[in-house]
Amino acid sequence: MSQWQNAHFQTAYRLSKIVIMRYFPFFLVLTPTVVAAAPLVVPNNPPADLNREQVLQTEQAVEPLPKAESDAPKSMTKEELLQQPELLHSAMNIALEQVNGRTIRFLLPLYRQLSDADSAIIRYAEALILREDGNYRQAEQALSALAAEYPDHAPLRLQQALTLAQDKQFNEAAAQIEAVRQMPDVPESVQQYLNGFDAALKQGRQWQFYGNAYYQQDDNIAKVPKQRQYGNWHFAEPQSAHGIAYSAAAYKAVPIKGHWAARVQASVYGSFYWDAHEYDDLIARAETGPMWRDAAQEISISPFYEKRWFGTEPYYDKIGGVARYSRILSPKWQLFGAWQSGHKKYRQRTFLDGGSHSASLSTLYRPSEKRTFVFGIGGGWENAKDLSDAYRQSNARISWNENWGRQQNFSTTLETSVQHRRYRSADIFNIQRQETEYAAQLSLSHKKIAYKGFTPRLNAAYSAVDGNHFYYRRHQSKVFIDIGKQF
Repeated sequence: MSQWQNAHFQTAYRLSKIVIMRYFPFFLVLTPTVVAAAPLVVPNNPPADLNREQVLQTEQAVEPLPKAESDAPKSMTKEELLQQPELLHSAMNIALEQVNGRTIRFLLPLYRQLSDADSAIIRYAEALILREDGNYRQAEQALSALAAEYPDHAPLRLQQALTLAQDKQFNEAAAQIEAVRQMPDVPESVQQYLNGFDAALKQGRQWQFYGNAYYQQDDNIAKVPKQRQYGNWHFAEPQSAHGIAYSAAAYKAVPIKGHWAARVQASVYGSFYWDAHEYDDLIARAETGPMWRDAAQEISISPFYEKRWFGTEPYYDKIGGVARYSRILSPKWQLFGAWQSGHKKYRQRTFLDGGSHSASLSTLYRPSEKRTFVFGIGGGWENAKDLSDAYRQSNARISWNENWGRQQNFSTTLETSVQHRRYRSADIFNIQRQETEYAAQLSLSHKKIAYKGFTPRLNAAYSAVDGNHFYYRRHQSKVFIDIGKQF
């Protein structure tokens, strides 16, 4: 019982488009549902890391499962317990009631030797051990068979619900909880436990929101090269711009039946400049598709539609699909993989039309609750009618997150990446580009300076492009503050 207690319209379209581009960033700053902590997104060069959202959703995932009680020390030897059968019976019942895996493993071989051992208790203990070892399907089958024999045994139904939830069969887990709730004479403490369990399952079905917004000043918004004169070419003076960079996303996994669910996701990111609207940038994306998941892995395939506006005007439309896979290798290691293919169609610059394909593979390593590392590699290619704008790319990434102090209030995150691009043909300057882009960002935050869950972060970022083309060589460093909230 203690375990239970613990736990037409063209004009309107043009007007609405301008309103969205010019005022939507302010809504992001003022609305709490979208000002939340998330990795930064640079609209002019979308990151090649397809695993970023997978890692973020893993960090935000709600664990709708009650925790088992801590293991109690054993004060008797095996021989002493075998000499006292009544005590062994009692010890086994307590261990099963507390779902104490370590003690159950110790007692079960001894319990099997008793002449009056209860076969149902043995099967129940074996099912709990199967679940603890990660054999959720076998555990659920064993618990289901027992539940058919003892339909009014509430603890059995609860453990079946817990097993189903751990195996990501949330609808079936909720059905078991409701079955226990309908049993007669269920104690108030158990009803409270059921309410908490049910609330956690519902929370896991809700939308997850995350995003960020921060002030930015760009002293060279048009990316004019440092070399202002090249042959007969002369480039204008750099232009400064001031505004807000922002990103926001919403994600939801809707359980359907068994291990199947529907993945629904939408995101926006871009830049808004109040003194240079011709450089306003907005990319909006929506995707949905089927997903299969269990306790150890998740796989999904989602068609998507993406649209970009530049200077408040439509820039391109992109249609494609993305496949994702993740697997828990051990309590400390997790693997993420993704492949994305799509086709861009530009409104005016049709020479850029073409397909794009990219892949990412990342490994998350969590040696302790305070420390997390993510190592990633990726690659792909961008096609275009004009081969001087088509390229192949490869990249590598490392990030490190650390929570400091006894209360883990102070947090630091360091992200680094390098990407190499090789273009397929010479451009108008008769240069066939090859370049390497470097990026690093350090973020610092402290929970004690948060206000109503909103935590400011101090960020220092550096990026550089080194290559054989004079026009694209550049470096940039900036320090900025964003305010985040995870929910």
